[in-house]
Amino acid sequence: MSRHAVLGAGGVGLALAAALARGGEDVTLLLRPAALARYGGVVGVQQGLRAGFTVAVPAGTRLTEPADVLWVCVKHPDLPGALTGVAADVGVVVPLLNGTGHLPPLRDRFGDRVIAGAIRIEATRTAVGEVRQDSLFTEIELAGAPEVVVKALAAAGIGCTDGGSEADVLWRKLTLLAPLALATTCAAGPLDAVRADEDLTRLMLACADEACAAGRAEGARLDRGRVLRALTRAPGRTRTSLQRDVERGAPGELDAIAGPVREAGARHGIPTPATDELVRRARHDAGTPLPAGTRE
Repeated sequence: MSRHAVLGAGGVGLALAAALARGGEDVTLLLRPAALARYGGVVGVQQGLRAGFTVAVPAGTRLTEPADVLWVCVKHPDLPGALTGVAADVGVVVPLLNGTGHLPPLRDRFGDRVIAGAIRIEATRTAVGEVRQDSLFTEIELAGAPEVVVKALAAAGIGCTDGGSEADVLWRKLTLLAPLALATTCAAGPLDAVRADEDLTRLMLACADEACAAGRAEGARLDRGRVLRALTRAPGRTRTSLQRDVERGAPGELDAIAGPVREAGARHGIPTPATDELVRRARHDAGTPLPAGTRE
C-alpha cells in the first residue's frame, strides 16, 4: 500500500481519490477550509446505470506527512494557492490539469519529480464529497510512470498507459479538448448543440486542425485523422467542464485550454483563425474581456 495525496476535490479529484481508496491505497484529500467544514469524510460516486459506491477518504487542508504520490487535480487558475497546502515531501507529482502551462510552476517547486499526465474521464462534482461519473471508464496517460503509480492505478481499476513524450501526452489530449471545450461553450450545450450549428461545427473541426499543427510544431506526435474521428463520433450528450463553468458563471480554464494552441501558433507562424474566433465567442458568452495583447 502506498500513500497518496489528492490536491483538489472537483469531479476528477473526487473520482480519483475514491477509486484509489477503494483499491486499498492510503489516500488523503486536500480541501479548502470551507469545503472541509462541509465534508463528511466519505466520497460518494454515482456511475450512471452502474451501481455507485461510497468510500471513506480522510481529508485536510494541508499535507503535513510525506506522500508517495501527489495527484494535482485543481484547475489551472487555482494552482498557485493550492500548492501552499503542500507542506510535506512527496515522491512523485502527477498533474492532471488541462493545457501545458501548469508544468513550469510545478517543475520550479518539485523538479524532476513531476510526471506529465492526462486523464480521460467525464466526472462532475455534484456536492462536497459527491461526484457523478458519466464515462464508462477512466484512463490515465503518463509520460513514463514509476511502479508505485502503475500498481496503485491497477488496483484502483484505472487504465494506465505510457503516452510517450511529455509533448505527446499533453498535446494528444489538447488537440481533442480545445475544439470540443471551445465549441460546446459557444453552443452553451452538449456536442449535439454544436452539431446542430453548421458554422460552429466547421470552426470546431478547423480548430482541431490548428491544434494538431501547433502540437506537431511543438514536437508532439499526433494523428490528425484520429482527432477528427473522435470529434465526429463522440456521443452527442458530451459536455465539457469549461462549458459547465461558463454556464454557472464560474471562472473557467479558457486561457489554459486555448492559450497553448494560440501561443504555439504564434511561435511557429501557424495561423489559428478558427481557434481565435471560438475564443472570441466563448469570452463573449462568459462576459470576460480579452487579456491585453491577445489576438482576436
